[in-house]
Amino acid sequence: MNKFVKLLLFAIFLIASGVVYQNYYRPPGVGPVKASGNVVEIEMRAKENKWKWEPEEIRIKAGDLVRLHIFNEDNYDHGFAVEAFGINKRLFPRRETLIEFIASRAGSFSFYCSVPCGQGHYEQIGTLFVEE
Repeated sequence: MNKFVKLLLFAIFLIASGVVYQNYYRPPGVGPVKASGNVVEIEMRAKENKWKWEPEEIRIKAGDLVRLHIFNEDNYDHGFAVEAFGINKRLFPRRETLIEFIASRAGSFSFYCSVPCGQGHYEQIGTLFVEE
């Protein structure tokens, strides 16, 4: 049998097994939430010389498109990271940064400064609440 035919058969097998898993075996809570079409605009700040976020808690609904407008008040870089959504963005000094993502999972998730920025770096955390 030709090696290309073998590769084609293997590819068909992989695709078919993925479809079977997706439709019959995957637990319902594992997949992403469908987009709701809602856009949520949130103004945030990295407070100057305080190593705090304002607000420290964000509440959104699952499926929302979230636009975070984060202004870094400090004279040095910060970062913004939410591991659950694959977000890790540098926040340049005295500048606003836009971060967009779809809240595709429900739950509570920590966000934090991902750029070492000084003595209070490890206290610069907050919580993102994504409701069903």
